[in-house]
Amino acid sequence: MQPRTRKSLWWGTLTLTSAALASRGLGLIYRMLLARFLGGEGLGLFQMVFPLYVALVTICVAGTPVAISQMLAEGKAPPGRLLRVATLIVLTISLPLIVLVVLWARPLALALYHDEIFVPMLWALAPALLAVAFSSVLRGYFIGRQEMEYPAASQVAEQMARVAILFALLNLVGRHLFHNPPLVAVLLIPLGEAISLSILALGYWRSRPGTRSMEPPPGGLARAILKLSVPVTMSRLLGSAIGVIEASLIPLRLQLSGMSRAASIRYFGQLTGMALPLILFPTALTVSLSTNLIPAIASASSSGQAERVHKYIVDSIAATALLTVPVTFVLLTLGLPLDDLFFHAAIQPTVFVPLVVGGFFLYFDIAFAGILRGLGRTDLPLWNDLVASLLEIALIWVLASHAGHGREGIAIAVAAGFVGSSILNLYYVLKMTHVRVPWARVFGKPVLAAFPIWLVTPLWQAWMRGLHVTHVTVLISSVAVSCIIYFAALAATGTRLTRLL
Repeated sequence: MQPRTRKSLWWGTLTLTSAALASRGLGLIYRMLLARFLGGEGLGLFQMVFPLYVALVTICVAGTPVAISQMLAEGKAPPGRLLRVATLIVLTISLPLIVLVVLWARPLALALYHDEIFVPMLWALAPALLAVAFSSVLRGYFIGRQEMEYPAASQVAEQMARVAILFALLNLVGRHLFHNPPLVAVLLIPLGEAISLSILALGYWRSRPGTRSMEPPPGGLARAILKLSVPVTMSRLLGSAIGVIEASLIPLRLQLSGMSRAASIRYFGQLTGMALPLILFPTALTVSLSTNLIPAIASASSSGQAERVHKYIVDSIAATALLTVPVTFVLLTLGLPLDDLFFHAAIQPTVFVPLVVGGFFLYFDIAFAGILRGLGRTDLPLWNDLVASLLEIALIWVLASHAGHGREGIAIAVAAGFVGSSILNLYYVLKMTHVRVPWARVFGKPVLAAFPIWLVTPLWQAWMRGLHVTHVTVLISSVAVSCIIYFAALAATGTRLTRLL
């Protein structure tokens, strides 16, 4: 492995991971403020419309970040021409889509949610689609050049703006002055996207590429972009479509189990807006790693460096295990009290634990999908996600309507989707590369080092409660003790902490 290339990969991953962790931390604060601003039912309404926004964004973006980053890494096109063609593609898609959203907001709201209250929310989302389209092109440009500073800064600034505004609304204005709080929350989405686009545009202006006299015809370049981006778009659109189906299906199936419409919407908000955000926090690592793996593995694979590809795969799985194994132990031990502290959600253990187990598989699934896309098989994650999603929808249909057990059934269905996709993507990674993953070494030390968390943390909490300190102090100190235990045990197993970085 070339030292400079490897340093570029890990520095880019570290940059994006740091930004993603900061963004996820701000995201938890944002979700906490959002829960207080909207209330249970209001948060449920917001979470019902948000998957549709993600689906619309997926169509507008058209997979361009992955295509641009991979083509730049492989040197297949001049950067300037590549960006112009990609911009034309996303504008050709996004502008008509924005018009359709504005004109069809009412039929969409009635067909998907059976309520006209969603109409103004859909109108409010339309401007964000244009900002996202431009941002996707610039983000792919920076990722392809492995210059992660501006994508990282835009990610953090977007969340900071939403947190600051929502905090001001709660503490200086008060939610009682707003007739439609969910609409206010939706309006923060285009505002955040505009701030993100501004930072990316500034970065591009400072480092924009020069033009070249010999450039390929735009038609061929457009076909090359679409060939790479369409499978990625379909894969992500599938995930977004599943989210839209869940937002419509879960409340309806829960009502068959005996819950009222308001209670079913409130539960959907708790599940997607309170429980899952905490569980998905560790994806800050795997999403950043996957983003960097695509151009890195594409470059190594195109040059026939199989050993280097194998090294990237093993290192990425090992890095994911080093950080997500202890997080999973912490979530199983302290997740419910932390979730209640942030959101006052009162999630049941029978709902939370299956989601934590499924989330552990999701952490690795994101890295596996990035490896497959870097190998040029952007179609495989699509089909694997389709199979896993069909399993998830089938389980929701069957389990959610059981009287008294609908909540638990939905959690099991979501977790099963995560597990199924992860197993399928791993199977194809191993089949395509014939890489030998030292599983005992990858998981042995992290599990061994994390296991004492289960033993020591309850004793620490009992001792702290005996000192009559506040509940918040007990939880924060417990998380800190868990980190100290893990790093100390990891060092005792012979793992250098510099290796963790």
